Amino acid sequence: MKKNSLYNTSNISLFQYLFAIAVILVHSGRLTSYEPVHFGLKSMLGRLAVPFFIVCASFFLKPSLRDARKMKTYLVKIVKTYLFWSCVYLPYAWVFFSSLHLPVYLFPAGVLIALLYLGMCYQLWYIPAFLLGLFLVNQLVKRLGMVWTGLITFLLYCWGLIETYSAYLDTTSLLKGYQLYSNLFFTARNGLFYTPIFIFMGYYLYDHFHAQTFRVHRWQKVALAFGLFCLEGLIIFQHEGIDKNFFLLLPFVTVYLVNACLRSSFLKSYDLQYLKQMSMALYFSHPIFIEWARYGFSNVPLSYPDRGKLIFVTALLGSHLFGLAMLSYHSWQKEEKNRSLEKEVL
Repeated sequence: MKKNSLYNTSNISLFQYLFAIAVILVHSGRLTSYEPVHFGLKSMLGRLAVPFFIVCASFFLKPSLRDARKMKTYLVKIVKTYLFWSCVYLPYAWVFFSSLHLPVYLFPAGVLIALLYLGMCYQLWYIPAFLLGLFLVNQLVKRLGMVWTGLITFLLYCWGLIETYSAYLDTTSLLKGYQLYSNLFFTARNGLFYTPIFIFMGYYLYDHFHAQTFRVHRWQKVALAFGLFCLEGLIIFQHEGIDKNFFLLLPFVTVYLVNACLRSSFLKSYDLQYLKQMSMALYFSHPIFIEWARYGFSNVPLSYPDRGKLIFVTALLGSHLFGLAMLSYHSWQKEEKNRSLEKEVL
């Protein structure tokens, strides 16, 4: 049990864990042949995960803008984690580059691009995108203030909306401009166009946490925003674009959901920090088990959706076992540290 605090971090940990499972679901491939359900799971439910992570992280980071030491400690920790997992997935990146039949002398450049932009594996793009977005938003807030920062991050996000709504923008100069951009930079899901608006939303929620906008009718606002998000999904589903990373309603659904979770009394008296740690283990490790399962089940005579379900279950179990091992190791380390301190005292 833990003491009550202003924020319900236990609820946040629970949702982070659930969204980590949603990420595994998205990366496992198609789980159903029914197209509307597939779209709902992969292109809508799955798209809530990373924005939720970003808004939560930036909400708790906002006070650190005035404390350079705390911000530096956080950044060092996240960079170390990123470099560790980048090394783990270096063989995966090597196999991917080899499949492109690129000259060997281009591999170092490919590794550098992966490290700084795309990620060594398909889930690692989040860290460099978050760090770049954090730097950009912090500079904008410092130099221009929150109002201009909000406007600029929204306009940047609108550039990414072009890929989602590309089927409705056919033959327009906007789409042609975006296609020229994507030929060079692959995607707008990066630290310039994607993450800044969610970082800003986290900062805005922190600054206005006690305002009436966030205090009253919390879950009703979540329901309304999610309903509008679903309507937007129906519009996109009718004519799907190049990709579906950007939704106009996504920042609003996310910030209202984080707000409601922080204020909820559900599970508030329980310490669910281990679920947050488990969510990190699931997020970073699941591609290992997904790729093993894809290779292992490649010759099994199953339909594509059934193979996807099998991959999902395998990855879910494998990443959970890894998470439990990680938690056990951290617990052992903590006990050893406590024993060492006791010996020093004695």
